Amino acid sequence: MRIHILGICGTFMGGLAMLARSLGHEVTGSDANVYPPMSTLLEKQGIDLIQGYDASQLDPQPDLVIIGNAMTRGNPCVEAVLEKNIPFMSGPQWLHDFVLRDRWVLAVAGTHGKTTTAGMATWILEACGYKPGFVIGGVPGNFEVSARLGESPFFVIEADEYDCAFFDKRSKFVHYCPRTLILNNLEFDHADIFDDLKAIQKQFHHLVRIVPGQGRIIWPENDINLKQTMALGCWSEQELVGEQELVGEQELVGEQGHWQAKKLTTDASEWEVWLDGEKVGDVKWGLVGEHNMHNGLMAIAAARHVGVAPAEAASALGSFINARRRLELRGEANGVTVYDDFAHHPTAILATL
Repeated sequence: MRIHILGICGTFMGGLAMLARSLGHEVTGSDANVYPPMSTLLEKQGIDLIQGYDASQLDPQPDLVIIGNAMTRGNPCVEAVLEKNIPFMSGPQWLHDFVLRDRWVLAVAGTHGKTTTAGMATWILEACGYKPGFVIGGVPGNFEVSARLGESPFFVIEADEYDCAFFDKRSKFVHYCPRTLILNNLEFDHADIFDDLKAIQKQFHHLVRIVPGQGRIIWPENDINLKQTMALGCWSEQELVGEQELVGEQELVGEQGHWQAKKLTTDASEWEVWLDGEKVGDVKWGLVGEHNMHNGLMAIAAARHVGVAPAEAASALGSFINARRRLELRGEANGVTVYDDFAHHPTAILATL
């Protein structure tokens, strides 16, 4: 099949292009701005890129056009697709129909930490021999690409609540049908498409509704917005993650949940994993910050659902390398340490600081 992708140089659409190429399809694509590193990555996969959206790129006619969510009516290629009745679909729909339908999907959703947590879950499965597929909104430091098919039933995906395309205004993640679902947190975001928090909670409820009964949803019990969302209805297994602090030698206090992380160093570079009151693993890694400890605990819990022992998952995180611009240490100058961070939301900035 010859597939043409409109908006191919975004991280998500570029990832889909690599998956389609791996499936043996002939893939071409276009974008308003074609430049490295994505252009280089795609060209190495044998994918021809076109600058701009002149309708002539659809001649000869492709078998399918995947339309990115940045495309609007009035775009020359979009108008040509509609006039010529060329088959088309959104990226998330294609991903479901051609990649995810027969896979065990581990999805990571939430306002913050999706890329990091998805990268952690992917690396845990990789380090433990599972060879998962993945699509992540950044290139995890342990890999050279943002997407691959993998060699096992397991597929990790960063599950975004943004809409799919001009013709499908549902959140992307409703197409992913996860069996294991991480809900990291929930706040108001994407004010360009959501009127208020309740509108986002409705989309998250739609996601919860499609998790199988024997699937599992992992979420933090101290998140009031998620608690309200889950109260709308849940038909799947749940595991709660609590926040803990150490008092004395062994006593854990705070919200319990099923899972807890016990911080051993002030910067959270070393911590213990606790499950139902028992210590089940130790993490010593190159990351810092309680938000990363939270992300790591979520990834360990998700990996356990597919069969990875918490101790093995915790050990694997010791060699995890985060994606770029996620509290990335860039260097030191005159005694000042310089970090680079995505800084996409006020709460995320506060957590980083």
